[in-house]
Amino acid sequence: MKKLLIIGLLLTASWMVNAQGTTLATTAPTAMDWKANPTLHSIDPAYAKEAAVIVYDARMQQYLPDEKMGVVINSLSHRIIRVNNEKGVEMYNKIYIPVSYGASFDILKARVITPSGKVVPLPADKILDEEDEGRLYKKFALEGLEVGSEIEYFVLQKKGPNFFGIEVFQSASPVQQAVFRLAVPQHLQFTVKGYNGFEIGKDTIVAEERIVNGSCRNIPVIENEKYAQPAAYSRYVQYKLSYNLSKDKDVRMFTWNQLAKNVYENYHQLTEKETKAITGFLRKANLDANASEEAKIITLEEYLKTNVSINEEGIGEDAEVIEKIVKTKVATNDAFRRFFAACLGQLGIDYQIVFPSKRDEIPLDEKLENFRMADELLFFFPNTGKYLDPTSISFRYPYFPPMWAATNGLYLQNVSVGTMKTAYAAFKAIPIEKYSNSQHNTEVKMRLNESLDSVLLQGKQIFMGLSAANIRPAYHFLPKDKQDDFTKDLLQSISKSKEISRMQVLNSAMTDGAANKPLILEGDMSSAELLEQAGKKILVKLGEVIGPQEQMYQEKPRQLPISIDYPHILDRLIEFELPAGYTVKNIDDLKINITDGKDGGEGTMGFVSSYELKGNKLLVKVHEYYKETAYPLSQFEPFKKVINAAADFNKIVLVLEKQ
Repeated sequence: MKKLLIIGLLLTASWMVNAQGTTLATTAPTAMDWKANPTLHSIDPAYAKEAAVIVYDARMQQYLPDEKMGVVINSLSHRIIRVNNEKGVEMYNKIYIPVSYGASFDILKARVITPSGKVVPLPADKILDEEDEGRLYKKFALEGLEVGSEIEYFVLQKKGPNFFGIEVFQSASPVQQAVFRLAVPQHLQFTVKGYNGFEIGKDTIVAEERIVNGSCRNIPVIENEKYAQPAAYSRYVQYKLSYNLSKDKDVRMFTWNQLAKNVYENYHQLTEKETKAITGFLRKANLDANASEEAKIITLEEYLKTNVSINEEGIGEDAEVIEKIVKTKVATNDAFRRFFAACLGQLGIDYQIVFPSKRDEIPLDEKLENFRMADELLFFFPNTGKYLDPTSISFRYPYFPPMWAATNGLYLQNVSVGTMKTAYAAFKAIPIEKYSNSQHNTEVKMRLNESLDSVLLQGKQIFMGLSAANIRPAYHFLPKDKQDDFTKDLLQSISKSKEISRMQVLNSAMTDGAANKPLILEGDMSSAELLEQAGKKILVKLGEVIGPQEQMYQEKPRQLPISIDYPHILDRLIEFELPAGYTVKNIDDLKINITDGKDGGEGTMGFVSSYELKGNKLLVKVHEYYKETAYPLSQFEPFKKVINAAADFNKIVLVLEKQ
């Protein structure tokens, strides 16, 4: 064991990589490798206009035997960054190094190499500790940094054992060369996989270590595009321990099925004390024994989330123990999930645990069992076909974060083998609510006042499905005065005015969504902002009644497919009573028909507006819809046209002329 430890330390000190990218050797750098008189690196001409370029990004995870912990990890990171302009200096003049839980820093050094070749080292006393949102960092500001300089820093942390990992090399700056290495004792075999062009070589044995190298050149910046989710398209590496060759060399370790079995046992094996505590808790919930399964789910969820506080970090050990939670009404996330599941089980409600992929994050990989990525879960109810997010206080059955839907999820499917009950893993789709279930509709009746200098409006904002699920929490968690302000803000999007004389909110209870009741906000408003006088003409900004609209411009070629939060409909019904003696000069401006369907057909998305004039009543109908969650890159132009059609309608100003 000591021999392996010594060999590992020697390898850490001798892993050399050519930062300019001509060759990749089998050794890695340490701070001792820094030259006393370093020279600046060559930068690809394609990056000359970039604010900064990451010339070199090398990371190594080295697993070493340890007498106390079994295994420790030397986590090494070495970066070289060129700053090309003042924006680049601003981006990188302060460096934050995340501190892994329980880690110690064996090495943390940094320096600046100026364009003239001057080396400005970072004094050790300038490295500060900082905490942000519960996360610890090492922070330092770099002295002597100017345009054309290079920043070089080297970090070696020693961490406790963890057999799952991910390294993301995508950055806000292009990366000229990225290098990854995993070095483990010879008898351990990891599965290592690169994504989106990050290449991983075969493992090799060197001095009793199993080494896997990977690299990627010229990683571009993923532009911050509207309606895009870049995480899945980034360059990254995942790894996990798969075999211990000194024991059962043919038995794969840490499989999804093993996770399913472990989680099932954790959620279903209750002590006598726990069972008794849950029985007492449910007795106080006053659930109707004759109610349907769905009604029981809805009532139980509301009771749990109303009466038990979820604390991320918990308050002592009591927040982890079910019988204590019943008394204290405080639980950690994990304990609350287990508590919720135990209640379902005691009520005889069939459920499955599902670990979702997330469209706005790196997805789960069925072929690489990285348990670290299975960090959130849903309850799936086979008898209703619906889902529930057990720990979110903002969502209620059957709604959950939409980014977790329209993905493949890891289902822990219950199975009985004789008297034994367990679960096995299966990847299946997590469907999203169909587009017609989620709506944000607007109904407005409008007319001019007698003096023709203001618009009087009766307006409604109507939310359904996921659109309502995003709004209802405000009426549950905000104090009454803040709720009124919130309602005014939403109604103000119709009138552009704070002159609201009456407001009413209907169906705002958290459980109203399960009953498919629309959340309705209505009010009476007066707006001078929607009206202008132009000589004898009156200009009415009718288009602004639909609220602010996104507008898409794309100077650079589109990189990523289109992604929207969830499929939905936006219907607007506007009834405008024309003032006596006036006509609309440009009434046909209200006609828009932009869809991706063939020959003007409905297709999968569109913005269609029309009007009907009966006497002095102008009735305008707008139907905007997006039936899918994702559209391929080939659909970007039609998508942009639909989005911009809404923006064009928003700009419509009706010209009223005296007859």
